[in-house]
Amino acid sequence: MKKRVLSIVFNFILAAAVLGAWLYMVFHAAGGLVLTAAGFANLKYFTILSNLLAGTAAILYAIRLLRGKTPRWIELLKYSGAVSVGLTFLVVMVFLGPLYGYGSMFRGANLLFHLLIPLAAMAEFAFFLPFRPMRFSESLLATVPMLLYGFGYLGNILINGRGEWPNTNDWYSFTYWGMGVALLIFAVIILATWGIALLLRLANRKAR
Repeated sequence: MKKRVLSIVFNFILAAAVLGAWLYMVFHAAGGLVLTAAGFANLKYFTILSNLLAGTAAILYAIRLLRGKTPRWIELLKYSGAVSVGLTFLVVMVFLGPLYGYGSMFRGANLLFHLLIPLAAMAEFAFFLPFRPMRFSESLLATVPMLLYGFGYLGNILINGRGEWPNTNDWYSFTYWGMGVALLIFAVIILATWGIALLLRLANRKAR
């Protein structure tokens, strides 16, 4: 009972942190900062979408916990959210941080989006969620949000062109070295996302 209450409180706090940080960026995005956009234009970033997914999963999970047992689709949503923000964290640490500087990556609301929320969501899934362990096939489903975003991101560049800063369609600079390298980066990201899914699944199973 105590663990259930703690899980409900944690997930409400996690959802509130996501919503608060996102609204802050919507209304207070500072011009000139790296990887920020005024208003709802910030929805173009995987960082924002992955955190909103994790936040949505958290609030749905908390509400269903209040009512009793959680359905499997919400548990899978929690898994997908943790994997997605895990990818955000990984990309920031190994790619965007060295490219743009970690100071920019952890400034303002991005401290929550790039670091604190991803770590909290992954830790919760890996060590504290009590529902039935994820099947191997479900680790593949957890990569779907990234796949949808990746195909949309590269498809937009192929259709509309890369463009020039600040109106570029390649705001992550993946095509800076050419489309071939961008496709290679996308392939690596697919494998990395699945790797995160498998590691979180393994940690969750070992923690029981």
